[in-house]
Amino acid sequence: MLILLLTINLISCWLYQWFKQPILLFIWLLLCLFASYAWVERRCKVSVGQLLWHSLRGLLWLPFSGLLAFGLWRYCWQPPSQWLDQFNQQRWQILPLLLLAYCGLVWLAGHFSHNTWKESLLVLTGWVSRLVILAVSLLAFQVVITHLALPYQRLSARILWLFWLTGKYLLWLDLLLRLRQQRLQLSVKWWGLVLLLCFIGWSFSGQFFPRTSTTPQIIAHRGADQTSIPNTIPALKAVLPERPALAEIDLQLTSDQHFVVSHDADTRRLTGKKKIIANTSLATLQRLTLAHSHRSIHYATFGAYLAVAQHAAQPLLIEMKPALSTNICNQFRQHYQLLLPPGTQFHSARLQTVTRLQHETSQSVGYILPFTVTALPATTADFYSLDWHLLNPLVVAQAKKQGQLVYAWTVNQKWLFQALRQFGVAAVITDRTAQMQRQANQPATYTSGLMLLLLNF
Repeated sequence: MLILLLTINLISCWLYQWFKQPILLFIWLLLCLFASYAWVERRCKVSVGQLLWHSLRGLLWLPFSGLLAFGLWRYCWQPPSQWLDQFNQQRWQILPLLLLAYCGLVWLAGHFSHNTWKESLLVLTGWVSRLVILAVSLLAFQVVITHLALPYQRLSARILWLFWLTGKYLLWLDLLLRLRQQRLQLSVKWWGLVLLLCFIGWSFSGQFFPRTSTTPQIIAHRGADQTSIPNTIPALKAVLPERPALAEIDLQLTSDQHFVVSHDADTRRLTGKKKIIANTSLATLQRLTLAHSHRSIHYATFGAYLAVAQHAAQPLLIEMKPALSTNICNQFRQHYQLLLPPGTQFHSARLQTVTRLQHETSQSVGYILPFTVTALPATTADFYSLDWHLLNPLVVAQAKKQGQLVYAWTVNQKWLFQALRQFGVAAVITDRTAQMQRQANQPATYTSGLMLLLLNF
């Protein structure tokens, strides 16, 4: 029966590859969930109705379940772009409520009714520990293969990845059993069968570890390298010798309608004095000296910043903050459109701004998404700016299929840059421009890609 469960779990790969239909995958997900609970409850005297109820309660476990169908269903389901945009704009208000609701549902569903809270906590801690041990063991094996320069690095990465998917599912089944005062018993011969079953998902694993890697463009995050104060003219001048593909900057609007270069909506982090930029005049703002500075560095107007970029022919990636209304963005475009260095691009976390800029400018315009836990929304954006933490090859492949690029932020680790090369991203936004440029000349390894997948898939 356990072999059948493992087979059903891995068959999800085929359904994803052949059909990519969210409804079909969701039905298959429910079947996998029901079959899993039927196996866990096989020694208990439960009716079909009780088993269905337990399976429905199991929906709360899905984010941690190891059911492959859940992850693949998420990356097939394309949420309405307007809904997703509204969620992203208000995520810090919505997410705490969702977390409270989730905890409340877990408590009401009685998932831990077989144990005291202390016993349940110990079981959950043990489950997390075993997950970490499994991930570290698989990664260590891949590191050894890479260090020995054996010609099987891609082969081993694919096998270890499938072992991770199967092992995570087995550990979830073990967790459910331990919450019922039971344990999953596996002998050595089982792992041979697990290896055999991994070949069910063999063709699927290939897209996670392609034979070739890309060389993404390097974008200076906030127009700075790690030693400079971001979004300042001295930082831009310091990063210019490195010739990044783009210098990414953020715009805010003062109370007297001047554009200034700043990531934060207030001045507390950089000056130690809290002033809301939208409620402060330019003159007052420029009297503030940026903290952590040994020189007299002040907030830069976009006009002054642009003059330096123009002189150096440095293209910019301009983030239009959601607080900037569509009309204000239009005023910016009318004033600066002809002055922007060739190759300049825009991106914004507000879909309405993205759409408006696309209609009124010739530059590439991207849509910033802080979360990628589903398929990408259907938009006309030229590229997506995505947080690397939840990025995987399925997302990149979907963007390419739609004729769009993927920019990843904020990429400051060497191994992460190499992983994203494997994933095929078009550009990385980094605080370490020079270091990432050197990494682009290094051979990519499959170890980095495996590490990122162990962390986020």
